[in-house]
Amino acid sequence: MPSLSAPETATEISSLPADRIGFAIVCLTTVLVANAVMHSSSLQSANDRSRWCTVWSLVERGTFQIDEIDQDPEWATIDKVRHRQRDSEPYHFYSSKPPLLSTLVAGLYWLEKHTLGHNLEQHTDFVSRILLLIVNVLPMFLALLSLRKSLRLLEINSISLGVLLSAAGFASMLTPFLTTLNNHTPAAISLVFCLSAMVRVAQTPAPQSRDFAVIGFTAALTSCFELPAAAFGVVSFIFALKHDWRKTAKWYVPAAVIPLAAFFVTNAMCTGGVKPFYAYYGTDKYVYIHEGVPSYWSNPQGIDANTEPLTVYMMHCIIGHHGILSLSPVFLLTLAGWCMALRGKHNTRILAIQWIGMGLSLVVLCFYLTRTANYNYGGNSAALRWMLWLTPFWWYGMIPAVQKLSHSAKGIAVMLFLLAASVCSSVYSLNQPWKPGWIYQRMERAGWIDYRTKIPPFNPARYSLITKLPEGAGLTGEWVQTIGVRQVLKIVADKPTVLNGTEVFPLRMELKSTDGTTARSADLIVVVTSFHRGDDITRWLKATHSDAPAPQSDASAQRSFDKSMLHAPPKWAIDLLRGLPASRAFNSASQRYLRYTRTTGEKWAIPCDRGAARVVFQHPEYGRCWQRCDVLFQDELPFGVAQWKITLTSASTRQILHTELWTCRHLP
Repeated sequence: MPSLSAPETATEISSLPADRIGFAIVCLTTVLVANAVMHSSSLQSANDRSRWCTVWSLVERGTFQIDEIDQDPEWATIDKVRHRQRDSEPYHFYSSKPPLLSTLVAGLYWLEKHTLGHNLEQHTDFVSRILLLIVNVLPMFLALLSLRKSLRLLEINSISLGVLLSAAGFASMLTPFLTTLNNHTPAAISLVFCLSAMVRVAQTPAPQSRDFAVIGFTAALTSCFELPAAAFGVVSFIFALKHDWRKTAKWYVPAAVIPLAAFFVTNAMCTGGVKPFYAYYGTDKYVYIHEGVPSYWSNPQGIDANTEPLTVYMMHCIIGHHGILSLSPVFLLTLAGWCMALRGKHNTRILAIQWIGMGLSLVVLCFYLTRTANYNYGGNSAALRWMLWLTPFWWYGMIPAVQKLSHSAKGIAVMLFLLAASVCSSVYSLNQPWKPGWIYQRMERAGWIDYRTKIPPFNPARYSLITKLPEGAGLTGEWVQTIGVRQVLKIVADKPTVLNGTEVFPLRMELKSTDGTTARSADLIVVVTSFHRGDDITRWLKATHSDAPAPQSDASAQRSFDKSMLHAPPKWAIDLLRGLPASRAFNSASQRYLRYTRTTGEKWAIPCDRGAARVVFQHPEYGRCWQRCDVLFQDELPFGVAQWKITLTSASTRQILHTELWTCRHLP
């Protein structure tokens, strides 16, 4: 490898053309990310909402408890724990994330609120974007500048410098996460500063004391943001100790104590102890029932319930839909660089960083491969986010391979191809890091993967809101229309009987206004066998003529009551009980809990099977429309229905024209 004398001063470094190219790449990266932050949606996922809830609660309520803000559907998160410090205290909800980062952001939010006057809840987009520019974009800009200077000190030529900075700025899946509040980007940024200082220490005969302080502070800070990075904290201490134990004791240790103390103090303030909530995964802090509703982690859904074999999971982590190499093939150069280091063809100034990067990458990957309860690839995310903090190691690992390839046209072409492929993945997820990446989506469309929780269809099929017949006479069901015209639907069951050898169930159906005035009523008959078979409602629901006697259970009444006394039920009754203007079976969906307040004032919820159906029809007033009916079925309630919602939408304008919500009046 050709050797250049290392520049000795900052003035000499900044005068080099290659360095000016590097500075331009850093600035372009910063502009790209800043623009993405300003155009990305706020509160993107349960993960970042969990942290934002803590930020809001600390500033607005002076507490780590997120009970209040979590009630807002736009802020609600599944990444929370139920905790109390003493048995005599009530339970409260807390973010499951370590509180240090949220506390730091809360301090910035407090400054913003008391200077610009914007509230995070009322001006969510503006405030969150300003904070992300300060927390993510500005530190990343400074980190890339530090990386640029470090690469120049390692005698990197112009082409290699451009490739490495482009890989760091545009071609890594770390970049999309700069648009959201998370712990991975600040951990990686801290690591960049740490590795830059380690390079300075390794290549300087008499390293400066401040570099030991930087290593100690940033290594500890990285460990605070990414708990598995504690292994790196230990390694960095050994590295510093090896180079100068006096400066390590005087500068490294005190600097490292600062973030560690902040981590444990904020954690103690939040949890009442030293263990972060992460350490309680699988316990009653994560798995609980609150007001009748089990926590999400009691029964994870989708990719969080993944049970793939180890080999399949490992494959997808490396070259699959969340693969480090498939999403960012530029890191093939890292593997090549590590191989060169193993064979002795390396830059001796970064040998320690090469070995540390190889070892930690293998250890962290193996660690997560052993966590069989967490085979979810980091949840709904664009990358294997648990490994993102290691990305700076991979940039340094590329150096030997990039330097070698930079001396030939074919080598440069290979690097540009790998860069372009990696940039595509990064840009694709730039505004949506909490959604699966392009490889995942392509594989899902092709039918190669499917992590969705399988919901069996209704058996028998359901064409009506009524799914259960009472066991005896006199049972009454009432549902109140709370959105739309205020009405009450009342259905009263009579005694079951036999009609010409067929079991039938008489019902009386009344539609009343809230003042008790009956607007419509109908006497109906349910053909039991057809009902239980899952036939269309028009097959099992009939109406009796007004002069027909009510069916009785004695034999003489059965002889005087025949099919000639039945006719088609009124259209309003069919449409109301079907929830749609035309026949359509309900599709099953995941279970949902219906929340309500009991007569005792206690908040509670009941589990319901969810169904949905939609039909298109010609509305006499609005023209072609879609009508959708969403139903919550509950077998313990009269006639098996707890709530349903009807939505009428214009097919041409997609405008919602009408909404009505019916809820069972007598919930348990």
